[in-house]
Amino acid sequence: MARNILIRITKAMIALLTIATFVGIVAVDAWWIRVFDFPRLQFAALLVLAMAGLFALCRAKARWWLAVGTVALAFQLYQVFPYSSLADRQAIPAINCVPERRLHLLSLNVLQDNRDYGRTLELVRTEQPDVFLAMEVDAAWIDALTPLEVDYPYSRRIPLDNKYGMALYSRLPLSEVEHLELAGDDTPLIRARVEMGSGLRPTFFAVHPLPPRPGQDSGQRDAELVLLADLVRDSGRPTLVMGDFNDVPWSRVSETFQRVGEMVDPRIGRGFFASFDATNPAMRWPLDHLFHTEDFGVMRFETGQGVGSDHYPLIATLCLQTERFEPLQDAPAYTQEARENAREELESADPAMVDAIPGNE
Repeated sequence: MARNILIRITKAMIALLTIATFVGIVAVDAWWIRVFDFPRLQFAALLVLAMAGLFALCRAKARWWLAVGTVALAFQLYQVFPYSSLADRQAIPAINCVPERRLHLLSLNVLQDNRDYGRTLELVRTEQPDVFLAMEVDAAWIDALTPLEVDYPYSRRIPLDNKYGMALYSRLPLSEVEHLELAGDDTPLIRARVEMGSGLRPTFFAVHPLPPRPGQDSGQRDAELVLLADLVRDSGRPTLVMGDFNDVPWSRVSETFQRVGEMVDPRIGRGFFASFDATNPAMRWPLDHLFHTEDFGVMRFETGQGVGSDHYPLIATLCLQTERFEPLQDAPAYTQEARENAREELESADPAMVDAIPGNE
């Protein structure tokens, strides 16, 4: 009796996980579909456990179920494999770089309700980034981060009580600083030029769109990312985008974002680098991202230690040298398919946005 119950349980797990695997393929922005984009590695692990259990219990009698589970597992692994160290790197490593061409970056979703300010300040003091991006900052967080202004005299601070406040601190001068809202609802975006000297003025975008969740579909997030990718194209090169995307890198919209902006993802070929949820070891995936144009090589890319937030910090050091790195790496191309995908994302969010995509005139 107990054996039969276990067989039914493992079969049910395989069936449910297979459905969950392929539901995410559906190109709609309903939150209850888009959330299946996130736990692909967890789904893969559960499929392995369920199939191993069923094989041990049934062996030859479970061939059909094992075949179904294998197809689902293969799809999940296909999605996440590029974000393993076994895949080819998309962003070229920079073995050495002269100091004036290095850009050390740190981003952190601090968690607005986290009041352990000292750990975040200590993180910044330890890392000493050139540019520090803090997200989910309210007025209390801005006050707590005031000591940073001694070493980071250039800043743009947008405190909000809705968990989408944002603050950018820089050792290097910032110019052409703008506060934008691409998709409304008080989710700010910061655009600035980082004045590295010697004529090096990369454009830096900081972003934190809304996540898909009950009562909130992904349309606004998807539209914001597509419109941001278009801004990247208009800004010229070199350009960087950093922030909490509330999306995983293997999703359809993230792929469209990369192609429209023609940007490189340092995660590909380096590792998973899950940045959320720092409070739950079993449910982690990469939500915090850095994308850049082909002008940069990567000296360092990693997540840091927890500082009391539900996100881990994202840390990167890049080398800006276009003539050195551009010939060695290929950003995803802005193809007709990418243009059509971008159009679909905007049309599902707001048909009035469609004309923002190049080629739709």
